Formats: sequence, C-alpha cells, structure tokens
Amino acid sequence: MDTSIAYDVVLLPDTDRAVAYRKRAADGGCSLMGVTVAAFGAWVRDLWELYGDGRAFVSRLEREALLRAACEQAVGGASVSAGAGDAGAIGLDRVAAACVAAGVGLPGFDAAVRDARQGVPAGVGALEDVTCAELPVLRLVGGYLEQLEQLGLVEPGRALALLPELLPQRPLRVLLEDAAPLTPGQQAFFSACPWMDVEVRAALGGQGPVRAPKGVQVRFAFPSGQYAWPALLADIVRDAFGESAGSAASAGGDDGGSDDAAGAAAGRSAGTQAAAVVVAAKDPAALFGRVAPALVRQGRVVALRGQRRFVDTAFGRAICSLRRFLDEGRAGGVSHIQGYGDIAATDVERWDRADLADWALSPFSGMTKKAAFKLDADMRADRTARRSDLCARLRGDNPMFAAMERLALQLDARAAGELEAAVRRMTNRSGAWRAEQLAALRALQRAADAATLAGLGADAAFDQVQRLKVGVSRIVAPRGCDGAALGAPDVLITDQSTAASLGSGSCKVLVAADLTSAAYPAADPEDASRVLLEHLGVKRADSALGRMRRAFFALEHVATDQLILERCLNDSSADPTYPCVVLEEFVDCYRADPTATKDIKNPYSLPEHLQDGMLLRGEDALCANDALTTEPTPVAACIEPPLTGAVSAEARSLVVLPRVLQGGQVLDEPCLSPSQIESYLECPYKWFAQRRLRLDDLDEGFGPLEMGDFAHNALHSFYKHLSEDLGEAKVTPQLLPQARKLMADVLARHKALQPHLRQSENRLIPTSQVEHRELAELERKLMDYLDFEAELLPTFAPKYLEYDVACGGAVDYAGYKLLGTADRIDVDGEGRCAIIDYKGSISGSYALGVREEGHLGKVQALIYAQVVRRTLGLEPVGALYVCYGRRKMISGAYDGRVIENAHLPNMRHKDCMCADRPFSDVLDETEEAVAAALERMLAGDIRPRPETPEACKWCPVSSCSERRG
Repeated sequence: MDTSIAYDVVLLPDTDRAVAYRKRAADGGCSLMGVTVAAFGAWVRDLWELYGDGRAFVSRLEREALLRAACEQAVGGASVSAGAGDAGAIGLDRVAAACVAAGVGLPGFDAAVRDARQGVPAGVGALEDVTCAELPVLRLVGGYLEQLEQLGLVEPGRALALLPELLPQRPLRVLLEDAAPLTPGQQAFFSACPWMDVEVRAALGGQGPVRAPKGVQVRFAFPSGQYAWPALLADIVRDAFGESAGSAASAGGDDGGSDDAAGAAAGRSAGTQAAAVVVAAKDPAALFGRVAPALVRQGRVVALRGQRRFVDTAFGRAICSLRRFLDEGRAGGVSHIQGYGDIAATDVERWDRADLADWALSPFSGMTKKAAFKLDADMRADRTARRSDLCARLRGDNPMFAAMERLALQLDARAAGELEAAVRRMTNRSGAWRAEQLAALRALQRAADAATLAGLGADAAFDQVQRLKVGVSRIVAPRGCDGAALGAPDVLITDQSTAASLGSGSCKVLVAADLTSAAYPAADPEDASRVLLEHLGVKRADSALGRMRRAFFALEHVATDQLILERCLNDSSADPTYPCVVLEEFVDCYRADPTATKDIKNPYSLPEHLQDGMLLRGEDALCANDALTTEPTPVAACIEPPLTGAVSAEARSLVVLPRVLQGGQVLDEPCLSPSQIESYLECPYKWFAQRRLRLDDLDEGFGPLEMGDFAHNALHSFYKHLSEDLGEAKVTPQLLPQARKLMADVLARHKALQPHLRQSENRLIPTSQVEHRELAELERKLMDYLDFEAELLPTFAPKYLEYDVACGGAVDYAGYKLLGTADRIDVDGEGRCAIIDYKGSISGSYALGVREEGHLGKVQALIYAQVVRRTLGLEPVGALYVCYGRRKMISGAYDGRVIENAHLPNMRHKDCMCADRPFSDVLDETEEAVAAALERMLAGDIRPRPETPEACKWCPVSSCSERRG
C-alpha cells in the first residue's frame, strides 16, 4: 500500500470502511502522514467548514422536520400551493425529503424548483416532463430551501455544487477506493474541479459473485426455521474451534478460486483478525441475544457490532409506551361521551393499560417488579381507573415518572438530563447496556431538536425517532475473563455492511446468514420521489442488486478457511423461503449450465455436488434446539406424563371443593350447582377447564357475563317494584305504559349503582363509545321485552324471584348436595308452577326435543323444577328459558296438557311440548341421567365428550382432539 506517496485524499464509501482502511495501512506498515482518509460525506463537510459561507449542513432529521412543518402548514391552509394540502395528507413531506436528498445541487432539479416556485405551469421550461400532481412537491422544496437560508443551514447537495467556486485551485490527488458508482452530484463536483487528479477504483463484484478464493471451503447451512438457526450456528462455532467431529468436504473451494479476485486474495492482511468467526446477519442484535449466552457458557468470547431500532432499546420501548399511555387520543381531539350517574367522563377507549404496564416493568420506571405488577393488577381489575388519577398517583411518589412524563409530552431538556444521570447511576447494568440507552436518549434529543427547529411538537419528534437506529456494541466473555482485554473476540456478530468492510482475511470462518429473497430483495423501490426525479433527469446511480453483489463479493474474501452460507428453509409462517439473487448467482458459478433448472429443483436450490457437507438442523426437541449444546442435558427430575381425560386417584377428592354455606358452615361432601352440572353434561373437559381450573381473565370485563348479571338484576328489581309500587304481580297489556316507566326508572338506578359495586360482583361499566352503544342496546332489549312478557303465561304470575332453592343451605338432588338460585318461579291458582330462566340468547339445545337425538340437552331449569317440586310442594308444569335478547323467544320443556301453546309465544312447540306422559317423568328421567353423570365426574372422568358442536364454540381448550365445528 503506497498511499503515503501517491495520494493526498483517500475517500471510502462510509466511515467504517475508512477506519478499516487506516487499520490495514497501520498493519501493513504504510504511513498515512499528510493523507486524508475519510468517507466522502465527511470530507465534503470538512471542506465546507474550511471554505464554505458559514452555513451549517442540515441533518436528515432537520430536513424531514422542516418539510413536515411546511406540509402541515399547507394542510392547514397556508399558501404552498393550491392542492398542496391534499398532497400533504398522503405524505408529500417524505416524497419531498427524498427528492431533496438526491436532487438539490443538480442544475436540472434546481431549475425545476425555481420554475415551480415562480408559478410556471407543468409542461413548460424546466417543468417539461413534470405532471400537475408533482408540482406541489417542487413548490414545497422551493419554500424549504428558502427557509434553510433564513436559518443559516445548507443542503449537502447545494454545498457540493458551490464548493468548486470556493476551493483553492491547487493540485490534489484524490483516490476513491472501493467506490460505488458515483452519484450525479459527485460526478458534477469532480468535473467542476479540473485541478483534482481523481482516480476511481470501483468496488469489486459489481458484475456478480465469483467462485470463492482458493483454499476457502464453501459450505451451506439450512436450518429448518429460525427456531433451529441458533443451535446450528453454535454447531458451526464449535466446529470452527475443533470442538466437534463434524467436518465436511469442500463444496467449492477445491475447484479453484476466482481469477478475478487474485488481487484481492494476494492483499490479505497478515495482521490481527477481527475474530475467528464472523457472522453477517440481517438483525445481528437479535441473533446475539439468542446465541451469545450459550456460547459464553461454552467458553467463547462473543462480540456484537451493529444497530438496533430505537423502539427496540430498553429506553425506546419505555418512553414510547409511556407516551402512548399519556397522549393517545389527546392530539386527535376526540370528544368523549359523558358518563351517567356519578361516573365521570372517561377516555379509557383511547389508551391501553398495557402501555403503562410495559413502562412500569421497564428499568426506567423506578419501580420494583412487585410494585409494577400490583399497578398492572389494579388497573386491569378496575375499568373505572382514569388516566389522570393514575398519573397523579405516579407523579406523587415516583421522580422517574415525572421526568419521563415531561420528556414524553414536552420534550423537556432538563428531564432528558435527569434521565441521562439516572442511566449512568444504573451500575447494576453492564456498561454496554448503559451506552446503548444513552445512545437512544441522544437520538430522541436529536429528533426533539429538529422538531423544535421546525416549530413542531412531540408528535413529530416521536414519529421521527421511531424510524431511527442506534449503534450497539458489546462483548461478553466467560466469568473471570476480561473480554475487552483479549483483543479480537472468538465470535463477532454483525451486519453485512460491517462484515464486508473488515477486509480480506479478517477471520477464519465467515457465516453469511439470512440469505433469503425476503431479507435481501433485489428490486429497487419505485415510489413517487423516484418517478419525479426520473422526470427531472436525475438517474439512479446505484441499485439494490449492485449493492448486494459488491457486499457479497467482499464477504467471499473476508474468510481464510470457510465461507458458510445460511438460509432458513421455512419462514415464520412455515412457508418455504427462496434464496436471494446473489446466492443464486454464486451457486451458478459452480454449475455447468446455469440456464438449467432440473439440477436445482430441490428444497436447497443446490446441484447435487454442492449438497455434500451441508449443515442441517430440523425440528428437534425444543430443549435440544434451545440448549445450543451437544452435551446431554442433565436430568433434573423425572415426571410421569399427566393423565389425559381423567383425574388421578390422589386428586379425585379435589374434583369438587368444599362449600362455605350461609352462616359460615363448611360443607365437606360434594355440592354442586345446576349450572355446573349442565356444563359437565355439555362436555366434561370443557367443564374441567372452565369451572374447575377457573383460568379467569385478570381484566374486569364488559361481556356476556356482565351483561347477563345486569339484565337479571334489572328484571328482578323490576318485578319487585312492580309488586311493591304498583301492587301488580304481572305485566299485562293494559299495564304496559306504567311498566315501561317503571323499567326506565329501574334501568337508570341500576346504571348509577354499577360503579359502587365491587369488581367481583360483575359490574357493567362502559368505558368507550362502542360499549356505551352496547349498553344502550341492552336497555332497548329489556324495554322491548315488556311487550313479550305481557303475552307470556297469562294464567301464571311471578311469585318467587331469585329464589334460593336450598334456603341458604344445600338440598339433596341426584344423590348429592345442590345449591343454586332460580331466576323466577311463576305460579298459578292451582299450585302449578313454571321455572323461568332468563337468557340473552338461546339455541336448539335448550329444547326438550334434542333428547330424540341422543342428547340430554340443557337441564338447569329442569333441575330447579325437581327441587321446587320437593321443597315447595308445587307441581312443575314448565321449565322454560326465556330470551330477552334481540329475538324474543322461549325454549325448554312444558306440559302441553296444562299450558296452552298460545300462552308461550315464539316457541317451537313440537320440540318443547311434553304431552304423552306426565311432566314429572321428564324431571325424574333428568335426575337419573344427572346422577350417572355425577358419578363419572366424582370418579375423575373428564374425557372430552362434546354433546354438540355448539359446546366447542366457547371452549378454552383449542387443541382438543375431539373439538367439533
């Protein structure tokens, strides 16, 4: 390397490559005294600072913020152009930002902007190929450039165009090393500087991959899915250090390296390698998190060098979650429905409790895990919790919340300083973790500064920062080993660009991962900005395919021993993946006929001779893929596989737990309710999952359970007041006006009562516009039900409401104890009764006729009827399910010799009538069937036996082998 003699300036594509170039020069003993080695952009910035007009370069964040502000001004009615508001609504600012970055400083683009700003119509002059729809973009750009001058800022492209007139015209030898195709702006700059002697050394590989260098073994790795890739990578690392017997024949290196790369191979650095194994991954931070702990346990030093999205950092997740909690719904000006009774207006619809929980569980909440979980439980159990109350509670005793609140809502610089100090005090965290969070905090500060410059608020800053990435770099080593003092790590996990910049011979094994068409698409985006630039003659200098080819070529020459190419065979949806273009082109280098397809028609897309030595990992046992080790996992305990469909003999005494009766008496013998029995008959396994395990949701609900309790309580209260206030036992057609007035009063009082109930009482509290509408719909249903009630059983009258059939204790039924409450018992003048069970909806399984199909059907009302027959001495003639829902109807069973069909409207009488035998026979038959079922239950029989497909509809056991429908 003779750069100290030949050139004054050496320009590289990016800073990483510039640093690598300096390191290689130092390792090779070449002096760079007096030689500028930098990325092209950094060199131009330095030149501008020395010879420019004093304006500072505008940053990408500042550019986007200023254009967004101009766009919002246009949407709000300011005069960017007629119709600019419509364009702004669909992302005009982002289109303009892309055009500015690529076009400013080029004569054709600048002329078009100037003409558009001066009102020249489309199709004329510099706007000859511009459409009317594209004019607003150019006018917006013109206004933006004028604003930059007022702010003392300049676009890098404009500076590049101005510099040739400002630079001293002295000879300068410039080398563009490893160069990508020059952009139009770069070409114009060097053309305008004839005193510069410019040499361009194009990056190799632009025409596509070549065979790997001689002596480099090529292997292919095919994990079945992402779940298997970390374990396969651990195998590769062990093999690289000779810790496993796995070795494979070369899949290409023995066939001879590429002649095109002879120069690159000859110039391999003999200095210290970057790592023994370098992994170039699409998401290096995620892969590092999955494999580093296991590799460290195996004695390896593992390093990460890459980037992580701001929102994936601990600080980014915390601040974004808190902002969503604090701000969701405010910016949109949502007008919330006022509450009723003494419930204050609420905006719970517009914020998610999970957002505050995510913040509370983060390292930036200042809360212990116990306190965070308690906060989460308190919020989820109380639908009336208001955001303002929660904020006041946290603000009072949590300084960290107060600082993050000010930063999230106001971008308060002082709060950012407090948080930076808090991060530095987190000495229980690693230095690398703290550095990552500080980088994320600074990224937010940069976005905040840009938003402030443009006169925008926190919304714009957070929109920008969520698209940013922050650099992450860390090294982990086995306990007792100082990884930082060891020099090069054993394994370096990084991205493709960084790996490609390491230089030839920088590692023993290079693993190029994620080589799928989804991870590395070859197509260039064709968006509105690209179309406009093409109309203005600004051609695309580079392509996605060209960048991929150059990066892959560089990766081929990074390793000295092995080049391993990895592609998961299946994606997260279990669909097959396809190799990226450069992988296909590389494989074609080893094929006799690249146009043939038969030899690569296999899951690996490889000809047979390249399949030798493949590294495969399939759907092994979860523990094997997760352990990332070949060592047998020690047996911690031997556990017998659980019984399925049955409760063990030791646990059968717990199938039904003891009951505490009124007065505190504990009933040790099995005691069940009719609803439990009905659930078991519907499907034993569903009963076990729902009733016995009782995996209740932590959140206070607003669903069928709460709706049903509200309706039952309202109907109970209605009939109670009908008797007490109006002296009537039943609703009749003549009484309907008074009944409606009474029902409206009952509903109003019950709504007002809800917030005063305990959460365990299934209170019904709407917290969103949708839920308010659902509650209003339920009120209409109950009001309309009165018309139906006036026609129901006119010769009977409600006598027992919410009747405790066991009178506070337990009653005998089917050989066991039973307790429960019947919704309503209607009695006529001859001692006959009908049991009425309110339902929000009913189906065919409620009818007695299902027994002809071999099903027992619904039995709850029939059980109550049998118990009432014994305890009250009444003669049951009906066990009815009355629906107060949208469709008013009745189902169940009744004695057709006593109750007339006309007295049971909207009922399928042929399915429900019992006319050929006494109704008591139906009750006795039901009790016998229940007795047999309870024997099975208490014997531990919980095999899945759904009576109907309807039984599986709401079953929580989604993986049941007997699931129907």
